[in-house]
Amino acid sequence: MKHRSGIVLALGCIFFLIFCGMAAAQSNNLREMQLHYERAQEALKARQPEVAEREFREMLRLDPHNASVYANLGALAYARGDYEQAAKEFHNAIAWQPSLWKAQAFLGMSELRLGRAREAETYLEKSLPHLQQSQLQSQAGSDLIAIYSQTGEADKAVDLLRALERRNPSDPEVLYDAYRTYSDLAAHALAQLIKVAPDSGRMHEILAQTLMNQNDYPGAIEQYRKALQADPRLPGIHFELGQAILASSTDEKAREQAQKEFQAALAANPADADSEYELGEIAWLRSDFHSALEDYSRALEMRPDFAEAQIGLGKVLTAMGQPQKALDHLLDAARLDPQNEMAHYHLAMTYRKLGRAADAEREWNAFQRLRNSQLPIRRLYQQIQQRPGPAQGGAEATSP
Repeated sequence: MKHRSGIVLALGCIFFLIFCGMAAAQSNNLREMQLHYERAQEALKARQPEVAEREFREMLRLDPHNASVYANLGALAYARGDYEQAAKEFHNAIAWQPSLWKAQAFLGMSELRLGRAREAETYLEKSLPHLQQSQLQSQAGSDLIAIYSQTGEADKAVDLLRALERRNPSDPEVLYDAYRTYSDLAAHALAQLIKVAPDSGRMHEILAQTLMNQNDYPGAIEQYRKALQADPRLPGIHFELGQAILASSTDEKAREQAQKEFQAALAANPADADSEYELGEIAWLRSDFHSALEDYSRALEMRPDFAEAQIGLGKVLTAMGQPQKALDHLLDAARLDPQNEMAHYHLAMTYRKLGRAADAEREWNAFQRLRNSQLPIRRLYQQIQQRPGPAQGGAEATSP
């Protein structure tokens, strides 16, 4: 079970809670309550939680029904890892004020760490829709996903993940939970597939994809061919096999084999823009610019927002001596995908052809900056064996 820093998370909720409770204090004790609160606040700033706890206890002596003070005491117990005491204090808090949603969330998180998953599930499900603080929301959501995983409630886990991704799309913890949950689902599905259809086309396709991740292209090609033997109509298999063949070699024999696969993919699905684009890449490798122009154009007709096809058209038109026409396609590619380094590379080449040295220098610098920034990302992807994406074209990176 993943757990962020309990101190940071718990103490970050204290001050909001205390102000809610102070309003309920008896008027004749309000000043004394305020003094104890200020001392508790100073103690927390000085990293003296035991002093803060004494001050909160004094506040309870003055106002025994103050739900927020109980919640603060629960937060302090949670921060030091005393989940039994934390649960007791949070129970007291919500007994007096059930709408203290942060206290409900912390109670659920405490119950989970005490091994009481069903109780934790109840409190977390109640509180989560009401939480506003993103860090607490993510931790409570993460704990609830962990419970769903333990209880086999995969549908609930996926629904919750989607909600958390909408609220906090860039939160690393949410993304990690998504990775773990979807990986677990994938592993479960794979285990079932191995049991029910160990020699199916899909099983061989998965083996091929795994081998592609490991850069074992001959092994991947063999598995793709076995997949085709098992199921000749398997959707997408010809395209994947064509990519594997080109990844293994770009000599003419490999090009011919890959070309047949992409053509077969298009015969099965005439709207397959990716296969049409790959045919353009093969024509480009052969310096058959007219065929490449036709293939890239068809790919773009099939998918108007296809940045790679725009790059293909741009580089071909530049090679054919039409840099002004190329420029429009390359500018569209950079607009569609500003982080695509090859769009900036080919823009630099085209601007150089047009004699626009300053623009060429700007695009070259953008290309270099993107390439340098993306190198660590590429290495990381290789380490975790991410499946390769579509080829981006094979221009050599030489300075304009």
